[in-house]
Amino acid sequence: MKQRKFINNTKRSFVVIGIITFIFAVLFFRLGFLMIVRKNFLVAKAESQSSYQQTIMPKRGSILDTNGQQLAVSGDVYKLSLDLFEVHNYADNKSRRTGDKPQEIVKDIADKLADILGKDKKEVEDFMEKKNDQGVYPRGLALARKIEKGQIDKIKELRDKNSYNFVIIENDTNRYYPNNNFLAQVLGGVDVDGKGLFGLEQYYNKDLTGVPGISISQVDRKSRDLPYSNQIYTQPVNGKDLTTTIDSRIQYICEKIAEKTMETTKAKGVNILVTDPKTGEILAMVNKPDFNPNDPKKGITDNNALFELWRNKAVNDVYEPGSTFKLVTMSAALEENLTYRDDKFYDKGYVIVDGVPINCWKEGGHGAENLVDLLKNSCNPGFIELGKRLGKEKMNSYIEKFGFGKQTGIDFPGEATGIVKSTSTMSNVDLATISFGQTDAASMVQLIGAINAVFNNGVYTTPHFMKNLSQVDTDGNRKVVATYEEKNSRQVISQKTANTVAGFLEETVSKGSGKLAYIEGYGVAGKTGTAQKANIGGKGYGKDVVASFIGGAPYNNPKISLLVTIDTPEGIEHMGGEIAAPVAHDLFDQIFRAIGYDPTKK
Repeated sequence: MKQRKFINNTKRSFVVIGIITFIFAVLFFRLGFLMIVRKNFLVAKAESQSSYQQTIMPKRGSILDTNGQQLAVSGDVYKLSLDLFEVHNYADNKSRRTGDKPQEIVKDIADKLADILGKDKKEVEDFMEKKNDQGVYPRGLALARKIEKGQIDKIKELRDKNSYNFVIIENDTNRYYPNNNFLAQVLGGVDVDGKGLFGLEQYYNKDLTGVPGISISQVDRKSRDLPYSNQIYTQPVNGKDLTTTIDSRIQYICEKIAEKTMETTKAKGVNILVTDPKTGEILAMVNKPDFNPNDPKKGITDNNALFELWRNKAVNDVYEPGSTFKLVTMSAALEENLTYRDDKFYDKGYVIVDGVPINCWKEGGHGAENLVDLLKNSCNPGFIELGKRLGKEKMNSYIEKFGFGKQTGIDFPGEATGIVKSTSTMSNVDLATISFGQTDAASMVQLIGAINAVFNNGVYTTPHFMKNLSQVDTDGNRKVVATYEEKNSRQVISQKTANTVAGFLEETVSKGSGKLAYIEGYGVAGKTGTAQKANIGGKGYGKDVVASFIGGAPYNNPKISLLVTIDTPEGIEHMGGEIAAPVAHDLFDQIFRAIGYDPTKK
């Protein structure tokens, strides 16, 4: 009997030992799995639960005019995020103490935050119940951005009073445009995260943005900072400031004159571009209609309409320039010695090219003319003759030299390349119409670049906005870190040809079709244009036109050049010489007064 009992006890011992051994083996392998295979994951998870990492956004650099006036600045605001996991954890703990339902506690928190933020209570209540793809309440979900200091102070008071340790307050920045619609399409805009969407904000986004900083601190289970814990802190590097070539005095004048022109002509749009012809610096650029960059979507729900309004038409759009292009044809013919000042022409009112009649704008023609008369009278048949003498290859060669059919290199996103008929596909009729500004299409910046070459002794300069980039160091001292560098400078025509054409353009204003831009003693030189707008699909032309004027002053030592375009003006008067030249007159007069320059004094 004792023997049997001993055997049973021995078996029982082996079973117990076996079970214990099995349990220890499972624990050993589980521990090995956690310590070796899952080590990195668990360490990272532990660190994430015991530390809080905060990104410190840098301050976006300002955009300034050439004299340091602020055009776009960033203000300090705040972002409010919530740890929704801790929100519901807080509600559960409080519920056990007070007996209130957790849902009611969460609702109360939501309503208090909504009152301070001015948000819809239902919207905030719904926010509190958001879960991620795994069905878990997320930790650190943004509830509101761009919060002003007054509101954030109230939220801090609410947090401290009620021990709302799930409330996360971070610094944020907001972009302000202190002059509202002023220079709207040029400056552009940013998204909610401060990233440039269009305009100079987009082109110089990398320079303006800066480098974010970081703060890592140790926290307890309620996400509160632990006392005496080591904090890792990296200072953010603020973005660089962009100083532009824009002169706000000139820009203001152009804005007001463009608004007035929109009213008087009832046009679809008015665009004005003013530059320094010797450097290519853009002193002013206006696109009407415009918008307020502080609220760029106001009143517009259609995306196509929105993007159309945001477009900088002086850079992003092209049109057939019409007679303003004639300065290129004349420059090319003079440079190739194919004509001269007293060259004789006769305009009978039309020219037949390969059986196609091409009319002069003046019924019956201008009769006998010399070379200067062709510009003064804007005579299409005369320029058809110059184009014929040049031929297709030489014509396209000079079109390319003057910067058409390719990007100028302006520091602005989305620059249009224009349309230039290739030599191989150009017919004789094409050559004829190209010579006086139809068939090919160009942007405003391409045209201003071309006339600047004439005013700058035949040397091309790139139209541009950047003057320099600067940054304030830790001692508060401003340091210029980059300046604009001209990369496309080239001799397009000789100085002799350039000066001759500039003189012809002065006579065009003082004695010819541009006379409404004339100001005694100013030496205004320029050319008007009335370009028919091609029908949609490119087949033929409609009744709508773009009236324009391009020029500079004084012609023998120009301080400014400008281009005015008036898209689809209404009324009987629609020619460039009738409605664009007077605009140019007012621009020259007011701009020179504003900058304190008197062309009549030597």
